[in-house]
Amino acid sequence: MTMPASVAFRVVVTVATLVVALGTYLSGFRHGGNSPILLIPLACAAIVCCVSASALHQAGQARTGRWVSATGWSLLVYLLAATVAAEYAGVRGHGDAVAWTAVTVQAAGYILPVTLTQVCFLVAGGRSERAVRLVLGSGIAFAVLAMVTLPAGEPYARLKPLWELPEAGSLAALPWMASVLAGPVLLWRAVPAERGERRLRLLVVAAASLVPIGTVLLAALAAVMAHAAGVLTVTAGETATAVGFCVPLILCPLVLAAVARPGGARLARRVPSLVGAVVGLLFTLLVVAAAAVLGGSLGAGAVLPVVLSTLAVAAVVVPINRWVVRALLLRVDPVRARAARLVREAGATSRPAETAQDVLRAALGDPTARLVLELPEGRGWVEADGATAPPPPPGAVLIGAHAYLVHQGEAVDAYGGADEVAELVERAVLQAAVRDHGGRAEAAAAEERRRLERDLHDGVQGRLLALALDLRMARRRLRDAEAQLVLTDATDSLAAAIEELRALSTGNVPETLSRHGLRAALSELTGRIPVPVALNVPEARLPPPIESVAYLVVCEAVTNALKHAGAATIEVDVRLDGGCARVSVTDDGSGGADLRAGSGLRGLYERVQAVGGRLVVGDRRPSGTALEATLPCGS
Repeated sequence: MTMPASVAFRVVVTVATLVVALGTYLSGFRHGGNSPILLIPLACAAIVCCVSASALHQAGQARTGRWVSATGWSLLVYLLAATVAAEYAGVRGHGDAVAWTAVTVQAAGYILPVTLTQVCFLVAGGRSERAVRLVLGSGIAFAVLAMVTLPAGEPYARLKPLWELPEAGSLAALPWMASVLAGPVLLWRAVPAERGERRLRLLVVAAASLVPIGTVLLAALAAVMAHAAGVLTVTAGETATAVGFCVPLILCPLVLAAVARPGGARLARRVPSLVGAVVGLLFTLLVVAAAAVLGGSLGAGAVLPVVLSTLAVAAVVVPINRWVVRALLLRVDPVRARAARLVREAGATSRPAETAQDVLRAALGDPTARLVLELPEGRGWVEADGATAPPPPPGAVLIGAHAYLVHQGEAVDAYGGADEVAELVERAVLQAAVRDHGGRAEAAAAEERRRLERDLHDGVQGRLLALALDLRMARRRLRDAEAQLVLTDATDSLAAAIEELRALSTGNVPETLSRHGLRAALSELTGRIPVPVALNVPEARLPPPIESVAYLVVCEAVTNALKHAGAATIEVDVRLDGGCARVSVTDDGSGGADLRAGSGLRGLYERVQAVGGRLVVGDRRPSGTALEATLPCGS
């Protein structure tokens, strides 16, 4: 890719200026403002700003590109001022207006690039023109104030400031320092209000806006340790100060250009951990520096404070880092924050799949969001209510390795909430696997019962029926009354044995259920009940295990209503709804049914759970009991 002519021109000018400045330094003129430790990183920063501005223009971020370009120009002006000051005012010793201007621009030259960097962040973050003008105006005003009031110092002591301020005049720097903080504050406040890719890009920009503040703190710490505490050498302190000034001017344009590219929002994934690492590093440096200063004041042999502080840092920096990352994640991601709050409110739950789905729906504001779980051994996928579901479609949000979420919004917004419910989802996947195993076991048992029923019906049952017929014929032929009584008892016993055999072969469910379905079996059941039963059951057949469980639910509920509640009327309603069969039995009895009391309801609850269903029992108003079972049927 060819470099634009304007970029090439500025690169050549920057390199030429750097060569002249370094030549002056190597000629013997020494001054902090023309030290290679400062000039080389500044030249690199100027070139990076120029190249990054070109990349931003190509990415369609022309406005941000212009401000990044202006930052590069300010660095080039600083280099030119440092070169002229060293050569014209330093080596040649001139003291005219040109020399004074070059020296004062060099002395105050750090202000404008730092200010323009903050403006770049505000523009890239889409902040208002008012905020941009405020930060830029305060930076320019303070730069002019610094030029006319800062003493030049050695080796330019003969160049006096135009306006000498008293010592309290240094407080004039406070408004500018506050304006430098305005950018990060505005950006971090704006992040939670954005959604999708826009929020992630803004998060990267907001994190990058903290880099100048962090490096300035590190540079200030190094300067204090070098000049005030004497822990570091003066050269080390100046090096840290120069690096702390230049590093943001190199990193920030690169970050802005990277964010503007397609896929640049992926950088946001690392922002919380990076910010946490920086906070941990700052904390570590502060503690170790304080220990080093204390050790130096106590004497060269006082190693104990340093050792103890290092151990203390090692003990607390990891939890502090974890806390910072957690707090940052919840601060910048409103979906995640809502999900975390809802998970806390839900507490312990026996329905992790439904709870996780409800949390995600509430956090995303999408009542149609669906949580889907994978069954073991490649047996497919099921929804939170147990209904079958397809594999993950394009755009689905993966939650771990065995679940996904489908919702109407952007996938980016769902990942934070998905992370918060990950533990619930893991439990839900395990529970779905257990239910699937139980359902398969129930299906295998039902199939085995049907096979046994067919075998008995075609074999033993047929022989027994033939024997019963023979006994009836023998009873008719015999004239002896006593013999007839014996044969009658034998015939009745044989009929009872045949009925017991049928019941055993069908697993305590009638033959009508397996042959004709749930509606016919329930009609036969309720037809023998002495109280009115309103029956509403569809003709459609259900999977055999689900039909068996549904039949047992109705049997147990009706038995309890007659035996314990003294019900006068009973209603049985079976509906197919979204891949589930909802079996409802209500009565007008005395109520008081409890899943925790009595082995019948407990056993029924376990059987419903085994096929992936849910059983709810409660009282009706003004009287009676309502029992509802939700059974997945995959239809």
